[in-house]
Parts: sequence; C-alpha cells; structure tokens
Amino acid sequence: MKDFLDRLKIGQKLYFLFLTGVLIPMVLTDAIIFYSVYKASRTDMENTQEKVASSVEYTLKNRLVYPIAITGNIYQSDVMENFMNEQYTSPADYYTAYYRMRKELLFGGTMGIEDAKIYIFADNPTITNGGGFYRMDKAKESDWYHALEASRADRTLLFYYGTITKSERIPRRKVLLLVKYKSRTRKSCDKLVMVEMGYDGFEQDLLSLDLDCDVYVCDKDTVLLSNRPDYRVQDPYVPMQLKSSEVYTRQLVLYNRTLTIHVVPRKSSILSYVGRNGGILFLLMVINIVLPLLMFNLLDRSVTGRILRLQKRLERADAGELEVITIVEGNDEITSLIRSYNRMAERMNELVSTVYKSRLREQETNISRQNAELLALHSQINPHFLFNALESIRMHALVRNETETAEMVGKLAVMERTYVNWGEDLIPVQREMEFADAYLQLQKYRFGDRLNYEFSVADDSRRFAIPKLTIVTFVENACVHGVESKSTPGWIFVRVYKEDGWLKIEVEDTGAGIDEEEAAQISERVNNVTIESMKDKKHVGMMNAYLRVRRQCRGRSLFVMESEKGVGTTVRIQIPLGVM
Repeated sequence: MKDFLDRLKIGQKLYFLFLTGVLIPMVLTDAIIFYSVYKASRTDMENTQEKVASSVEYTLKNRLVYPIAITGNIYQSDVMENFMNEQYTSPADYYTAYYRMRKELLFGGTMGIEDAKIYIFADNPTITNGGGFYRMDKAKESDWYHALEASRADRTLLFYYGTITKSERIPRRKVLLLVKYKSRTRKSCDKLVMVEMGYDGFEQDLLSLDLDCDVYVCDKDTVLLSNRPDYRVQDPYVPMQLKSSEVYTRQLVLYNRTLTIHVVPRKSSILSYVGRNGGILFLLMVINIVLPLLMFNLLDRSVTGRILRLQKRLERADAGELEVITIVEGNDEITSLIRSYNRMAERMNELVSTVYKSRLREQETNISRQNAELLALHSQINPHFLFNALESIRMHALVRNETETAEMVGKLAVMERTYVNWGEDLIPVQREMEFADAYLQLQKYRFGDRLNYEFSVADDSRRFAIPKLTIVTFVENACVHGVESKSTPGWIFVRVYKEDGWLKIEVEDTGAGIDEEEAAQISERVNNVTIESMKDKKHVGMMNAYLRVRRQCRGRSLFVMESEKGVGTTVRIQIPLGVM
C-alpha cells in the first residue's frame, strides 16, 4: 500500500483519502440505513397488498352468496321439481302448469337477484322454451355448456364472453353460475340452473373498494376482472401482462373454481419511499458527499495548484533559463519551497549566462571547425580523380585517333560534373552506380579487353542514400591497383544489398592482390581514420571516402579488406540501416 501511495500524485492522494476515508464509509452507512427503511416500507406494502386481496376475496364471495342460495332453493322446491318433470300433452297444457307454478312460488325472472337473470333447463322435450325455462338441448348448443362439461363438475362459476339468447346481438362479458342437478327418481329428468350475473356489478364492487393498488382476478394467465379501466365489459378477456416484481398473489376458490388474485402497487415501494423521503435523502447526499467533495477540491487547489506551478517552472529549465515565480501565495511549507526555488532560479540564471552559454559558443566553434575539415576532404578528392582520368586520356591519345579521344573527354565531363558539385553529399545508390559505370567505361578505352566488370544491386537498395563517390572511389582503387597491375584480363564486381540490418557494399577485383597482413593493416587504418591520420598521403582516396561514410552514420560503420596476392582483393563496407 505504501508503494502504491508513493506512486500517486498529491492530488490523487487527497482524492484517494476522500474516497476511502469519507465517501465509501458514508455510502455504506447510508445504504444500510436506506435498506433498513426500505425493508420496513416493503413490509408495510406487503401488508397493504394482503389486506387488499382479503377485501377483494370477501367482496367476490359476498357477491355470490345470494345467487348460490337461490340455486339451492330451486333444487329443493317440490313445486319446481314437479313442474319440470311433468310430461305435457300440448303447449296450452304447459302454459297452464307454468302460470300455476309461478303463482304458487311467486317465481320471477331474477328471483330478487339484482342485475341478474335465471335460466332453468330441463331434459324434458314437452317443455316450451320461454319464460325462463328451456329444454336441455337448447343449452347443449352453447359454448358455456361445453365449458361446464369440460370442467367435469356439477357446479361452476364461469366468466363468459358472448351472448346467451338470440335477442342479444352484441357480445359482452358475463358471469355465469352454473348448477347441474341429476334426476331424483326414475321418472324425473336432469336439470340445469344458470344464473347470469351482470359483469358490471362485479366491476363496481371492486371500484367501490377505492383501492390504492391494481387488482387482477385471473384464471391462469387470463384477466377475468380488474379495477383498471383497461378491461371493459364489451372487450374479450385478454392475457395478463405484468412487468412489476412487487406482486402479491393469493389463491381464491369460488364455487369449485380456483382463481388467482394479483395485487400490484401503483407505485413501486422504492419510488414510494423516495417520494416520501426525497428531501431527507437529498440532504444526506449533500452533507455526506457534496460538501466533503467541495472541501477536498479547495484543498486540492490550495496544495497541488501551487506545486504544479512550481513543477512547470522546473520543466522549463531545459530551455536554458529558470523562470522566477512572481506571485507567492500562502504561508505554509509549499510557500517556503517556492521562495527557495526563486532564490535557486536567480543563482542558476547567473551560472547559465556565464558557463552554459560560453560552452554553447565553444561547441558551435568546434562544429564550424569540423565542417571546414569536411570541406577540406571534399577539395582533396577532386585533383586525385582528375589526375588519373587525364592520364588515361593522354595514354590513349598516343595510340588512337582524335574522335575516340573526344568520346573519352565526354565521359570525363560526366564525372567532373559529379565531382565538382558538392551541394549535396548524400545521393542514392542508383546514381552512384551510374557514376561508377561511367568511370569504368572510360577506363575500358585504356585497358580494352583487359578490363571487364559486373554490377549487382538489389532493388530494395537502389534508393538508399550514401556519401557521394563512396563506391566510385573503391572502384577506382580496384582498377588502378588491381587490374592495372596485372597483365592478364581482370574483372571488377560491385555488389550492393541489405542483410541483417546492414547495407553491404562489396567491390571485388581479380587483380594482383596484396599480402593478407598488409590488407589487415589497411583495414585497421581505414576503420580508425581521422583528419590527422590522412596527412601522410597514403591511401588518401579510400580513407577519405570511408571517413565521410563514418561521419554520416555517427561512427557505426564497418570496413573490411580481404586480399590474396596474385588472386585479387575484396573491399566490404557495412552501413547500419536507419542512420542516414
């Protein structure tokens, strides 16, 4: 931890202290308090949901008490039983018995049930349909009868959407209480009592509870009844789609029908809690987070602001002068540090003006001297080449006509333009090879068939820049000291390629060659060449060319000479890639 803190900046240390010492403990404390209060609020909400479910259950059961009692009275009535079992000879006989039964029982269409209709079906073919009594085959044609049969029960509660009679043209939601009675005796018939209760009545019962929750009475996933306005009496029943996780569920058994009551709070318990305690939560957040953060920000500006100002002044020291901080604020340790820096800056500026600037002038003088020496090297190489070229023309003029001499002079002009123009010392390998080719063609006028040459330059090496006359110098050395010293025909091979991070230049001749010991001595002298070592006038051309190569690549080049007397000589120059 100490190593970690040592790597942090001061401002980061302050905010790390704020994070670990203030913010995280405060957040954890507030989270525990919030969770405790939230759990209490959630418990209250669950209790409320449970009470709502109990109220809904009581209301629905209470709504069915009287209709269930009516169906029982019908089943127990002997007058009703005899009326439905009687075999009638004609419709007139039936209607006489019907009015007599109504008079004895005071039978009505609803029998005192508000917003309801009673339909009685009997398996008696002599009954005439109408007046609340119908033959059983009439019921068997309907969807609700099939639903009763599918339930495999003698009594059930059915939430039905559709029409009961032909007079109804618009389907609506209905609540049907269905009771099937088996025959009591061999002469009696099967009977079915259907109480059609208005869906609106159930809906109004839920709305009258004035609940602060959404209630869904469902058969599996289908919403049968709800206090929400989305579910209207003229619409078919639809599946339930709940996204809330705070749902209270209770099973409800109504007349052999198992339903489910879902109670959903209209406001989330979390949102409800935040709504009730938003002011306190905001005040806690301001006290625990915002105020400490503001104080740490002020402290950060007081401490790190001045230290950064001092750091920027120190970073400018590379420019050669330390800038004095003119505004010094505060009276603490940082203020003392700034004042000490100002005193140091004043002293350092004095030293810079007397020592540092003097050294710069000395270095500029050295650079100028080195440039002058380099120009001297340039001036030395021109007479050397010019002498050899003119000598070739002179020797050839003795044995040839003037026309060929003019052609040789043209080749010489090409080379002289190269040697005289020192405006650019670095040229591509391709151009250097053109100069070497011009030189060797010029020499062939002198040697004839005794001189042959071959160039091999890799394509990726042609654009590499090298000092001018690097290759030509060593080609000239191979021609004069190699081929010229041998009476038999000779070859000069020039190879340029890249290998293992180096540009390699090889000039090989099949001339007279020298001893291996002498070749090693020349390699050592060339590798360690300096301006002073060139004053003895020996091997000036090679040493001059290689010195320019070494200076261009900052001393990282390599020179190797291999020779065998009577066989030939190979010179290899290696230049590291990426330094020129």
